[in-house]
Amino acid sequence: MRNYKFYILSIALILQGCATPGWRSVQLQDYLQPYIGQSADNIQQNLNLKSLGFQTLKQPTQTDQQLVFTVLRPINIPIPMNMGTSDGSRLSTVTTYSQSYDVNFYCHIIFELDQQKIARSIRYEGKAC
Repeated sequence: MRNYKFYILSIALILQGCATPGWRSVQLQDYLQPYIGQSADNIQQNLNLKSLGFQTLKQPTQTDQQLVFTVLRPINIPIPMNMGTSDGSRLSTVTTYSQSYDVNFYCHIIFELDQQKIARSIRYEGKAC
């Protein structure tokens, strides 16, 4: 019976994850597209991911070939607790979610730079993209 409850809970969490909106990915791509062809300095000065509702982890990092912004997506996952009483019947058990734990997923928005530090393309890495 415990495996059955775990299976039901797992499916519920997966469905909840699938029901989550596309994390504004289309809006984000549309917002970032005009930055192609701009300098890394200009992108750092003008790109404001917080204005779109994204939570940024830190300042962007820059190498000779990349400018990387890190976006954080916190997710709260409930922990099931068996709060019911048992009278021998399997139907008398009630599951509640009074505790939870937080998981942070990251998305790295990577601007590929050319030798003049001009953004030529954008790619995304991470579970939250």
